[in-house]
Amino acid sequence: MRIRQWSVIAIAALAAAGTALAASNPWVGTWKLDPAQSKLTGEVIHFTVSGDDVTYSAEGHTSKAKADGSTPTTTWSGAQETWKKDDDNTYESHATRNDVDLGTTTWTLSPDGKHLKAETKGTNPSGASFDDVEEYERVGSAVHGLEGSWKSTRTSLNETQTWEIAEKGPDELSWNIPAIKGVLDAKLDGKDYAPDGPTVPKGLTIALSRVSPRSMKLTEKMNGELLFHSTLTVSEDGKTITEIGTPAKSNATFREVWVRQ
Repeated sequence: MRIRQWSVIAIAALAAAGTALAASNPWVGTWKLDPAQSKLTGEVIHFTVSGDDVTYSAEGHTSKAKADGSTPTTTWSGAQETWKKDDDNTYESHATRNDVDLGTTTWTLSPDGKHLKAETKGTNPSGASFDDVEEYERVGSAVHGLEGSWKSTRTSLNETQTWEIAEKGPDELSWNIPAIKGVLDAKLDGKDYAPDGPTVPKGLTIALSRVSPRSMKLTEKMNGELLFHSTLTVSEDGKTITEIGTPAKSNATFREVWVRQ
């Protein structure tokens, strides 16, 4: 999952005030991700394995780990990960950030070596448990075990993902993601603002800039380096937000559709 899902502090008055505010500000309200209308697949990840060394690349960024179950490595997103090799077809990775648990992923190869399943289980900062599955197909010639390139073909999320957006001031939004207890207060002026939350990476910034009354651009950076950019648009009937974006170092375009609650 992209680290873009920073985190949130729920706004108690939002549910009651959302309908009235939405008349003047189309972004205001509670929004729920609709996986059926979204395109969450297409990313290509890469593994290189040499003995206990595992090199993992995603969205153009690379991390190298020792698959001994105890040696931590720091990823480009600021997470601390440990990797463990159970056998040639099964690995486990466990991640934390800011000393907060992010979950454990079990990577399982199919018997024919053509498919890879990544199942991540854990508990998010809100206290809700999750069990998410990403499925991949091998790209190119078969290589022994985990090594090689894999393209995401299916995503299954068992947790409800919501945004809560409130009007903080003139041309300023308070954007919350309750599941991870994070919040972003930002003006739509194209400047970098730091979101806050227990699992938000240190050095992460988000910039929002208005394109039209119903459209804005989002730019995400880590320590000043561009990570991701997207465009978000509220539908004419005000019932959905569609976000279309691409990681800075990848050609994989995704689409997320969020439905007003």
